[in-house]
Amino acid sequence: MSADGPVRRIAELLREIVGEDRVWLDAIGPGSLVDGELLLESHELAAWNVALRREFGDRVDLVGYVAGLTIDRIIGLTVGEVADHVTAGS
Repeated sequence: MSADGPVRRIAELLREIVGEDRVWLDAIGPGSLVDGELLLESHELAAWNVALRREFGDRVDLVGYVAGLTIDRIIGLTVGEVADHVTAGS
């Protein structure tokens, strides 16, 4: 899998949850801000967590990871950091 492989797959799972189109997906990269650019709601984060666990295994806990971050880190959280968390936990 290429370096962008995990980011792409993680973004695809998110796209399925939020119901966006391929143009939206193609605009997502490792530096995309989960809060500031993608405007993810808490229920979408929870659904994304379920999808990530289904895809990458039960050791992935995005909700727990985010809960341990400061507000500034949550605001600055990127899709690349989510990918790092997911691949480290799977």
